[in-house]
Amino acid sequence: MGLVACANVANDSSAEGQANQDTRAQAITSNAQRNQTSAQLYGAELYSQDKVHFGRFDIRMKLVNQPGVVSSFFTYDNESWQGEGRPWREIDFEAIGKQQGQLQTNLITGTAAKRIHSEHNAEIVDLEQFHDYTLIWTPDEITWMVNGEVIRQDLAEDSQQVVDMRSEPQSYRANVWVSEVIEWVGRFDESQLPMYQVIDSISYAEYIDGEFVPAWRDDFDRFDDKRWGKGDWGFDSNIALFSPDNLQVIDGKVVLALTLGEAAIKPDTLADVLED
Repeated sequence: MGLVACANVANDSSAEGQANQDTRAQAITSNAQRNQTSAQLYGAELYSQDKVHFGRFDIRMKLVNQPGVVSSFFTYDNESWQGEGRPWREIDFEAIGKQQGQLQTNLITGTAAKRIHSEHNAEIVDLEQFHDYTLIWTPDEITWMVNGEVIRQDLAEDSQQVVDMRSEPQSYRANVWVSEVIEWVGRFDESQLPMYQVIDSISYAEYIDGEFVPAWRDDFDRFDDKRWGKGDWGFDSNIALFSPDNLQVIDGKVVLALTLGEAAIKPDTLADVLED
C-alpha cells in the first residue's frame, strides 16, 4: 500500500484572487488551452439514491491519475446546479492528473453563479493503487484521511465553509471524467484509454449525539439499485458524457470506465485493474 508522501501542501484557492477550477475555465481563450478528443468520450458516475446530513465515509478504491482526468469520491447537494440562488454544497476527494500523485481536496460553497473553492493538494505515493479514504463531516469539522493519516482538517471556528455545509443534506457520489481545463488538470492523452476507477467497498456511519454509529457497508457483491444509481448526463467543462454502460459491478468491485467512441467495459482491457 502506498503512503502519504506529503500532506496538506499549501494551495488554498478560497482566498480572493486565487485561481481555482472555475476561474481557470473562465480564462480559456483558445482551443490550445482546452482538452479535446477525436470522438465522443464516455465517463461514469455512481450516485446515491438518498442524502445524509453529517457522518463518516470509508472508501477503499483505486483512482485514475492521468493528465486531464478527474477521478473522485464526493458529497453533493443535488439541487446545487439549478442556480437561482440555491446554495452550492460539495465536499471532494479528487485525483487530478496534472501531476503524478496529486490528490486534491476541496470544499465548494456559495452558489452556482459564484462558487467558493478551497482547493488543497496532497501528494499520495502510488495514487492509482488501492488506498483507504475517509471523509468525516460533522457540524464542526470536515476531515480528509488517506490510509489512516489526516491530510486535511477544516474546523468551523476557522472556516465559514464548514459552517455553511451545515445547512443542507448531501448525496454521495464517485465519478471519472475529463475536464476541458488544461491549466487545472493537464493535457489529456486519449491514446491511454480505456481508464478505470475501481471501488472495492464503501461504508457509512451516522453522526448521532457526537458519536459515529455504523449504518451500512457495501462490498459490492451486486449492484444495489435501492442505494445506488448510474449517471447519464454531462456538465459544463466536462468533455465526457456519463453512461450507465461504463459502470458495472465486476468480481465484487464497482468499475467506472473512461472510454472513447463507445460506452462499454470490455473484460479483456481490465487486466490488472481489479487486483489488490
